[in-house]
Amino acid sequence: MSNNNNTDNTEKNVIDKETNNSSYVPDITTQEKIANEHSEEPKEKPTRAQKFFRLLDKFGDLFFLNMYFTLTCIPIITIGAAFTALYTVTNKMVKDEEGPVRQEYFKAFKANFKPATIVWMIDLVYIILMYIQYVYMALNDNEAAKIILVVLGFEFILFAFAFPLQFPVIARYENTVGNYLKNSLVLAIANLSVWFRTFFIWVFPVVLYYLRPNYLVYTWFLWLLVLTALWAYICSMFYEKFYQKLENPQ
Repeated sequence: MSNNNNTDNTEKNVIDKETNNSSYVPDITTQEKIANEHSEEPKEKPTRAQKFFRLLDKFGDLFFLNMYFTLTCIPIITIGAAFTALYTVTNKMVKDEEGPVRQEYFKAFKANFKPATIVWMIDLVYIILMYIQYVYMALNDNEAAKIILVVLGFEFILFAFAFPLQFPVIARYENTVGNYLKNSLVLAIANLSVWFRTFFIWVFPVVLYYLRPNYLVYTWFLWLLVLTALWAYICSMFYEKFYQKLENPQ
């Protein structure tokens, strides 16, 4: 009789604990034990053939991802949302956590459309204002033009630091538009190595095409097919440690 009472009390305690998720941690199940035992076993190294097919699979995902990016980037107003969705997917691809590329991309595109588009519109207005100042400076040789040159140099440096990390930050975190702009600048200054890699990766092709315009004639279509997604994937490889540092400061 006492054994039955003990059993009833035990069952009651389990039920009470299950209804209080904040204080109860369930015992590990047999299946979990088996899974943990298997996870501790050394994994076999993938063969060269497996590595090759994984590489092909990754390349195929990047190809389709680039296609979706290109299609959604055609309206200039959606460039910010397109880059944010691109980084969202490549961040997952680096950790091999991505699902169907099409589904992941358009889900991120829709979720981040508003903040990413507002940030991009602010950037676009900023770029237009800098261009107007540049045109005035080029057409005039007076004291105002000299002052504008100094101001323009400061504005360009500010933009060069803030812009590269804007869409990766939007892709990873939820915040207000003002904080996105502020945090991207602060994070760039506080993490110069990450900023420099991102800046160099995207600026290098621009400088190369400026110095060798004929290269653009032979490679422009590659940016529409795969290179943009590949560049974002390379950046996401650097961002993984960057995110870990932000989220686990200890």
